[in-house]
Amino acid sequence: MKLMLLRYAGNCTSCGVRIEQRVQGWYDANTKTVTCTSCRPVSAQLGVDVGPAVADVPALPVPPLTPTRSDRSDLQKGTELEQQIAGVFAAAGYRVQTNVIREGKSGGRHEIDVLAEKTDELITLSVAIECKAWANAIDKDVVIKVDHVRRDLGIGHAVVVALNGARSGAHAAAAELGITVWTDDEIQRHLGRTVVSGLQNRPMVEEVGFARKLDTAAAAALVTKETSGRLFGGNEELVWSSDAWLPVAVVQLTLMTTEGLVRKQTRTTHAWAIYDLVTGAWINRVDAAPERKPVQLDAGQVAPKLKLGEPARTLEAVVAKYRKVTSDDARIKYRGQMRTLGIPDHHTAAADRSEPFLYPVHLAIARQRGTERVIAVDANVGRVDNQLSTALTREISRIRESLGA
Repeated sequence: MKLMLLRYAGNCTSCGVRIEQRVQGWYDANTKTVTCTSCRPVSAQLGVDVGPAVADVPALPVPPLTPTRSDRSDLQKGTELEQQIAGVFAAAGYRVQTNVIREGKSGGRHEIDVLAEKTDELITLSVAIECKAWANAIDKDVVIKVDHVRRDLGIGHAVVVALNGARSGAHAAAAELGITVWTDDEIQRHLGRTVVSGLQNRPMVEEVGFARKLDTAAAAALVTKETSGRLFGGNEELVWSSDAWLPVAVVQLTLMTTEGLVRKQTRTTHAWAIYDLVTGAWINRVDAAPERKPVQLDAGQVAPKLKLGEPARTLEAVVAKYRKVTSDDARIKYRGQMRTLGIPDHHTAAADRSEPFLYPVHLAIARQRGTERVIAVDANVGRVDNQLSTALTREISRIRESLGA
């Protein structure tokens, strides 16, 4: 099976989606069939032959009705974009890996969407590629973060692929920092108009998430109560209010505690912690694995800022520091950080795996004396979440851009 730009259109044997000509796909010469790069990721190229840039592939039968993938989440669209971009670099002779985690000079761990490397007789050229399939244009914060990761890892080049464009500040930051930004025209040149259009416009029918148990009216009443008569400040002006969905990571935890006065034993239990992927704030902890049930998308989604595995890595870093320190002050400090990450007192924890979900919230922006803040109502539990409100206030511009606030 070869990865190549197809000369003739065909339909994926796994999911049925149409693959247009000159779009990358996997071609099986024995069966004369093709598989899209979403059903067979580019990283699967290890051990198989990667074909030439354009292959003379016989015409493939095209069914009269072409299925569409209408059940893809935004995170899945991001994954597909990563795979398509990895294919572009693979076809150009690069060795590619997706979702690579490396430790930088600072000691921090970073995840790279696509790492492309090419070696000649003298040097190895490395390129870190960040793929953003957000519904809105990226801002300069994305470019600045990519530059920090590139420098910390000692990677020579970086590319940001912004499916829905970049704001002027992002372009200015990229020019100053030497980061390459691919937007619509450049992406279409590499992937083709059909692929880009499919990624941008593919309808989202359902996604996996937690149930919305608090309706809009009840959530709005909690917001009104929150903004009325604040201590020493009086009422706040309600600027904007709406139901919304937060991208979250559900992290399976192994909780450990030591029991017994004389013969000490370690007791372990499991729990599932929910962290939002905008700020990394802990939202809730449950004792059983949440069911992956589809939810009705009755409101807009906030664009994620963090990768799926980042909350788990943050938690494990705090736990590791807690175990190393010996002074009472240091242990109190890291115990407090563990508590804010959802670890109960007298416990340590290990993160086992992370899964993407959507979490129902009602968000509002309130203003008082020229200062604005976000009020976050947990629409699954039915309460105002003060910790999440404080964290999201620091991302108020992202809330506005994602939801049109």
